Amino acid sequence: MFAEVPGAAVLNPVARVDEVSSLQRKNNKQTQLVAQELPITIRIVRTPEQLQRVCELRSTAYGHRNPALGQTLSQPESADFDPGTVVLIAESKSSGEVVGTLRIHTNLFQPVPMEGVIDLPPPLQGQLVAEACRFSVRGSFNSPFVRLALFKAIYLYCYANQVQFLLCGARKPLNEIYKSLGFVPLNGATEEWWVPVSYASNLPHSMLMLDVLRVDSHWFETGHPCYQFVRRTYHPDIQMFSAASSA
Repeated sequence: MFAEVPGAAVLNPVARVDEVSSLQRKNNKQTQLVAQELPITIRIVRTPEQLQRVCELRSTAYGHRNPALGQTLSQPESADFDPGTVVLIAESKSSGEVVGTLRIHTNLFQPVPMEGVIDLPPPLQGQLVAEACRFSVRGSFNSPFVRLALFKAIYLYCYANQVQFLLCGARKPLNEIYKSLGFVPLNGATEEWWVPVSYASNLPHSMLMLDVLRVDSHWFETGHPCYQFVRRTYHPDIQMFSAASSA
């Protein structure tokens, strides 16, 4: 059962097919599915060595603004090992350098971190949700591209695990990046909801939400580049469900 929250509708699968078909007829075009090779690979962290390399990037990314937090993040966090949680690693094919990472929490086994600082809107309480945390990108690489590829990885993970709502707390100016992708205020208001986040040095973060199962219609209607990149392009280098032997 999918929950309905303010500003986000729950899908009827049959109605959704009709809706997308209608949009395609209205625009009089059919975007074709294509394959594209990326200069990076994105995988789920499986080894201690991979996790330590992720921590080094986290430490650099967060330590730029907050040296104390950066020092703390130089080692794995207990949350990295929580059940229902995965850590992603993005690596450059040419150099092997870690260029991006994030952690995805689900509330399959325990509440997501955001539930420790706010009460979720009533329609979401008791429903399956995910939260993206510790989003870090190496500035010397193609940062906007890595962000977009990691975002697609989150999208695919949520879609495959039947998670309709993806949550995220974002500080300025990253909140604008998330909003450009389709995230909206979690409380359904027009104004953003800013809350100090205990697991991010109590800095104010905007509480945002993405309706994973509806956002592709929004992308299609508005001509957003995410529709082609996320929905209509196959990226074999985003390996969300690769074999354990590939680690």
